[in-house]
Amino acid sequence: MTRGVPPDGSPPGGRPPVPPVPSGRWVRRDDSPVVRPYAVTGGRTEPADGEVLDLIAVVVATDVAAQADDEPLRRTPEHRKILARCQRQATVADIASETALPLGVVRVLLGDLILAGEVTVVRHRPPRAQLPGNDVLQEILNGLRAL
Repeated sequence: MTRGVPPDGSPPGGRPPVPPVPSGRWVRRDDSPVVRPYAVTGGRTEPADGEVLDLIAVVVATDVAAQADDEPLRRTPEHRKILARCQRQATVADIASETALPLGVVRVLLGDLILAGEVTVVRHRPPRAQLPGNDVLQEILNGLRAL
């Protein structure tokens, strides 16, 4: 027995050995540096205007965004990713999925772009007055139960 190594070959401290990766190198899921979400948003958790966009809110880039391309240094790479995706109408959920950014980060950055006039909300949740009343919903529920 080698000094300090148990007879079964496991390392001291009782932890099992880490199996080697076939290529001999650790495989990273993403080779880019890790940036925390709060660093991307400057510590903000809500959009600057205070209005949190729904997952299904549809947004699109405006003409202001095309004209603002002269100043790419004032935008972060994340803002540019979102603007590139907003060239066609997209939901907030789609943008978060396709840019691989957390939903909360996308909401905050979209709020920045909306305040700058570079993105506009096309469809938002309908006003409460346009939503069906409880009596209509109850009738639908009763009809479904009758099936």
